[in-house]
Amino acid sequence: MKKITISVSAKSFDVTLEDEFANFFSKEIEKLFKNKNSLEIKDILAAFIQECHDKFENEKIEKEILHQVEKKLF
Repeated sequence: MKKITISVSAKSFDVTLEDEFANFFSKEIEKLFKNKNSLEIKDILAAFIQECHDKFENEKIEKEILHQVEKKLF
């Protein structure tokens, strides 16, 4: 287990994660927030909206691929 500290609006939060996920999480945080030392709520909201949008677009693509595969199989 690995402890990660995240600062949001001048408050620190400790999160304990399994090692492999902690490494992945740390890299994602760096990408999303460009190595900011302290995050603001607007930064987190913007990142959440972007992640939701990415997931939405990926699900649309997945459904289209599945539809194309099903058309060719049946």
